[in-house]
Amino acid sequence: MFFKTKKEVFGLDIGSHSIKLIELKKSKRDYKLKTAGIKLLPKDTIIDGSIMDSTTFIDTVRSLLTEAKPSTKFVALSVSGQGVIVKKINVPFITEEELANAIQWETEQYLPFNIQDVYCDFKILGESAEIQGQLDVLLVAAKKDLVDDYQNAIREVGLEPLVVDVDAFALQNMYELNEPILEDKVVMLANLGASFSNINIVKNGLSLFTRDVIWGGNKVTESLQKNLGITFEDAESVKCGKPMEGIDINEVSAIIAQEIDNVVNEIQRTINFFYNSNPNDVIDKIVLYGGTAQLNGLIDAIKEKLGLVVELGNPFKRIAVDRSFWNKGLQNYSIQTAIAVGLAIRRLGDR
Repeated sequence: MFFKTKKEVFGLDIGSHSIKLIELKKSKRDYKLKTAGIKLLPKDTIIDGSIMDSTTFIDTVRSLLTEAKPSTKFVALSVSGQGVIVKKINVPFITEEELANAIQWETEQYLPFNIQDVYCDFKILGESAEIQGQLDVLLVAAKKDLVDDYQNAIREVGLEPLVVDVDAFALQNMYELNEPILEDKVVMLANLGASFSNINIVKNGLSLFTRDVIWGGNKVTESLQKNLGITFEDAESVKCGKPMEGIDINEVSAIIAQEIDNVVNEIQRTINFFYNSNPNDVIDKIVLYGGTAQLNGLIDAIKEKLGLVVELGNPFKRIAVDRSFWNKGLQNYSIQTAIAVGLAIRRLGDR
């Protein structure tokens, strides 16, 4: 979103739980997976989207690069969380030069931080359907210290960040690569990560509404840790269904069910926010990505409480993947690569 490139890049999705790497090769008709990898991050290396332990972070990235061996040093990154603002605004039909000035003024009105402290970008969505004589414009701003910290750390390992995107838009790019755009169908995309969940509601190839929710799989793990009196690592294992001596499976299920209720409530709140600003649209289905999307009972709970069609997405649905990648374990983390896949297809002119 903020920096664009003519060069081919690989996608590097930096989460609080792990770092995912995807490199794709473009042919005339489709994409082929060139390399893939994942490395877990020690707890608290990244907190609320910010790098807290740069040494551990850099060592982890180096290890991932050694294993995955991407063919280029050029990389696409993304950011999300409280340091990122995405907002749809309306401006009158004006010249391009006047538009840039108008965007700057509008940005200053909406940002909770100083305009000098952020990188800004925008995309014209088209004529507003609600306000005659106005354009819909998607405004994006990210705190400079957040973006710069990521870029500087990545340069420490010899990489060159050429694209900095927003998680929600990378998620949309991945989805539209793999799924045909169905005319006038409204789809909620949700990437459920460890600390954050990225939501993007799309229609006809356009983003109508985005929201980053401060809820992820770590909430489940921490709740299990607290209520069962076990370590974070043991709680993570229990969450993934591994039996542990002295742990009542019924109690585990009840704790997980409570956290599932919490995330379903956040999804419902997001839908309510969306309907308030888009009263003429109705969500047709929800597609889930991210490691937490596989949480036992989550999909059924969303279907039951929200009455919507819910699907588990496949980031590689229309990407050619050699069998060797599956043999190396890609199936164990493929659902977690949605953002990295979306970043890997970034090219010049993308918005």
